[in-house]
Amino acid sequence: MKTKIKKDSEVVCFHCLTKVNKNLAIKDFDGEKELYFCCSGCKSVYYIIKGGGFDSFYDRRDGFKPGPPPKVQVSEELFLDDVKPIENDEFELTLFVTNIRCASCIWLIENYLIKQDGILYVRVNYATHKMKIIWDNRKITIKDILTIIQSLGYCPLPLSQFSSNEMLHREKKNYFYRLVISLFFTMQIMIFSFALYAGYFQGIEQKYKYLFQILTMFLSTPVVFYSGWPFIKNSISSFRHRKINMDILVFLSSFTAYFYSVVAIFVGKEVFFDTASMIITLILVGRYIEVSAKLKAAQEINLLFSLMPKQAKYLGESFTDKDFDIKTCEVKILPITKIKKGGFVLVDKDEIVPVDGEVVYGSSEVDESLLTGEAYPIVKKKGEHVFAGTKNLSGKLVVKTIKDSNEFILSKIIDAIQQAQDSDIKVQSFANKFIGFFVPTIILVALLTFSFWMIYSNNFITSLMNSVSVLAIACPCALGLATPLALLVAIANATKHGVIIKNGNILELLPKANNFFFDKTGTLTLGRPEVLQIKCYSGDENYILKVAASMERFSKHVIAKAILSKFVEDFIDFEAIEEIPGRGVFAKLNNNNFYLGNLKFLQENGVAIDDKILDDFQYYANRGFILVFLAKKENVLGVIILSDEVDENAKDILQYFLNIGKKLFVLTGDNKLSSQQFLKKLGLDLAIQCQMTPLDKKDFIEERNEYVNVFIGDGINDAPALKVADVGIAIGKSGADVAVESSDAVFLNGGIVQLKYLFKLSLKTMKIIKSNIIWAFSYNLIAIPLAVAGKIHPIISALFMSLSSLIVVFNSLRIKFLKFNP
Repeated sequence: MKTKIKKDSEVVCFHCLTKVNKNLAIKDFDGEKELYFCCSGCKSVYYIIKGGGFDSFYDRRDGFKPGPPPKVQVSEELFLDDVKPIENDEFELTLFVTNIRCASCIWLIENYLIKQDGILYVRVNYATHKMKIIWDNRKITIKDILTIIQSLGYCPLPLSQFSSNEMLHREKKNYFYRLVISLFFTMQIMIFSFALYAGYFQGIEQKYKYLFQILTMFLSTPVVFYSGWPFIKNSISSFRHRKINMDILVFLSSFTAYFYSVVAIFVGKEVFFDTASMIITLILVGRYIEVSAKLKAAQEINLLFSLMPKQAKYLGESFTDKDFDIKTCEVKILPITKIKKGGFVLVDKDEIVPVDGEVVYGSSEVDESLLTGEAYPIVKKKGEHVFAGTKNLSGKLVVKTIKDSNEFILSKIIDAIQQAQDSDIKVQSFANKFIGFFVPTIILVALLTFSFWMIYSNNFITSLMNSVSVLAIACPCALGLATPLALLVAIANATKHGVIIKNGNILELLPKANNFFFDKTGTLTLGRPEVLQIKCYSGDENYILKVAASMERFSKHVIAKAILSKFVEDFIDFEAIEEIPGRGVFAKLNNNNFYLGNLKFLQENGVAIDDKILDDFQYYANRGFILVFLAKKENVLGVIILSDEVDENAKDILQYFLNIGKKLFVLTGDNKLSSQQFLKKLGLDLAIQCQMTPLDKKDFIEERNEYVNVFIGDGINDAPALKVADVGIAIGKSGADVAVESSDAVFLNGGIVQLKYLFKLSLKTMKIIKSNIIWAFSYNLIAIPLAVAGKIHPIISALFMSLSSLIVVFNSLRIKFLKFNP
C-alpha cells in the first residue's frame, strides 16, 4: 500500500523547483532566509550562482521546468591546462561550447557574458564552437564563468580534453538520431495528411477525418518534442534571459502550427501537423548536413591536432648513459603536461616523439616531414634535436626535454591555427551587428503579417499560415556561417599544403596588398650556403675556421650553420660573444677583440682595410659570392667565401606579382656588388636595398605605411620587419618555432613557391565570403516579402531556410578544391 504524502509535508527545492519530502530535503539558512534543497548538487549550484553575484537568475525563471541539475558535472580543474596568463591578474581561456544551434546563439553568449563584471573579451567561433575568453581574475573566476555558461543552457568542455573533431562527431550523432526519428514519423504523417487533403476536396466521413487527425497528432508529437527538443530548450533559455536567438523562429513557427492543430481537432477545423513536423525535419536536415560539412572541412586540421602526443614514457629527471640498460630501465607512463623541462623520456621504434628535446642516448632515423617538409628521414644521434609530433622510424632513443609542452614547435603551430580560426575580419563585422536585431525584427514582421491578413482576408488560418511562413523562412544562419566556415576551409586547405596561417586577417589583406618586400638569403635563395674557400691574410685556414665557428656557435643564422658544418673540433671558450643583427658577431678573449661579419661591420669598428682586401672584395662580390671577414683587433685575418644558389622558383613567382601590378622590393644585408650580381642571376629588374640591418628593413617598410605591405623573410633575423608589415610571412626553413612566433603565416616546406598559392587562396576565400554574404542578404530580402505576401507555404519556407544555409556551406567547401601548383 502506497503512503500518501500530505501537501504540508512537501517543500520545493529553491534551485530546481522540484517537490520533495520535507523530512528528506536539505535544510539551510543563507543568512537571509530558510532554504530547502532536494540534493547537495542543487545546494552547491545555488551558492556558486549567489557567490558570483548572479542570484537574480532565480527571478528570471518564468516557465522554468522543474528538475535537478544535469548529472554531467564540469569541473574547473579540467580547464586549468588551457588557461594562459596574460599580464597581472588577467587570464585567457579557450574552450568548446556545445548546444550552439545558430548564429544568434553566438550573439546571446557573447553579449550576455561581456556584461559580467571582470570579463574583458569574449569571442565564439560559429564554425568550430570554440570560445576564447579573457578575464580579470580579481573580479571573476573560472568557476563563475563556467557556471554562467551553463546557466545560459550551453555546456562548456575543456579544449585539452576534447578535440573539435570529437565534439563535431558528437553533435553530428545527436542530429542524426533526432533526424531519423523525425523522418520516420513525418513520412507516416504525410500518408494520413494526403488522405485529409483529398477528403477536404472530395469529401470524407467525419469519423475517418477525426481518426486521421488524432493519428497525425500522435505521430507528430515525438517529432515536435523529441526531434525539436533543441529548439524548445534554447528558446526557453533565451526567453528566461530576455535574449532572442534563431531557434525562437523555429520554435514559434513549428509549435504554433502544432498547438493550433491540437485545438483545431476539437473545434472541427483543419489541422497542420504535417507543417509542424516538416518544418522541424527540414531544418534538422540542414543542420545535419551543415555539421557534416564542418567536420569534413576540419579533417586536415584535426589530423594535425591528433599528432600532438598525449603521454610519454618517462625515465625521471636524471640520466646517464654509462651502464644504462634500456631493457631493464624503469619507465612510467605520464601525461605530456606532467613532463617538465629537463626530464628524460624513452622513444621506441615506430613511436611518435612526445617532446621537443635533445638525444642523449641511441640513434635513429626520424621523419620530420610534418615540420620541415623534408621528404627523407633524418638520422638523429646523441646531441641532436628532435621535435614533438615527428616519428621515430628505427632505433630506440632517450631524449632530454628542453621545453615545456606548451612551448613545443607543434604546440605553437596548433595554437597559431586555432588563433587563425578565431580571427575576426572586417567584412563580417556588419553581419554580426545585423544578426543582433534580425530575430526581433522578424518576430515583429510576423505579427504585422498576421494582423494585416486578419484585416484583409478575415481568415484566421490564412493569417496564421502566412505569419508561420515568415518565421520559418527567415534565416540569419547563412549570414553567421558566411565568414567562419569559409575561413575554416581555407585554413584547413593551407595546413594541408604546409602553410600555417596564424592570423585569418591576412586572407582579407593579401588581395589588397600594394607592396611586397622580400628578404634575399633563405627567401629568394635556397638558404643553404656552403663554404667554398677560406682566404688567409694572417694565420692559417684551420685557425680562421676555428675562431669563426666558435664565434658563430650560438647563432641560428644560415651562414652560421654553413660555417659550423665545416668545423668538427673543440670550440674556443670566448669571454664574451655578442651577435649584432645585420652586421656580424663580436667576441672577446684575453683583452683581444674579434670581429666576424661584413666589411662595413669591420670598418665601423676601426679595422684597417687595405687595397688587397678591397680588390678581393670586388672580385668575389662581383661574382655573387657571400663574404664573411674575420678580424682580430685592427687586423683582418681572412675571409670566408660562401655561395648560395637562387631558388629556381623565385623568378616565376616574382614575375607573377609584377604582372598583376604589385611593387616588389628586395631588402638584404649584402653589399651592393653582391646584390647586383644576384639580380643578374635572377634576370629581373627589381628595386633592391643593400646593407640593411633588421631595423633598417623595419624602418623602410614603415615609411610606406600608407599602403598595404607584405614582407616575406626568415623568422629569425627579420622578426622586426615581419611584425611591422601588415602581412608578415616567414619561410620556416631556419626554425619553425621562431617563424611561427614572429609572423602571420609560415611556409613550412615549399619556400617562396608557396607565396603564389597563398595569394590565390586569399583571392578565392574573399570572393567566396563576399558571395556568401551577398547571398544571405539577398535571400532574406526576396524570401521574406514573398512570405508576407502569402506566396509561400510554411513547409516550403522551412525548405528554403535550410537550403539558404546549405548554399553557403557548399559554396564555402569549394575552397577545399584549390590545388597547390608550383
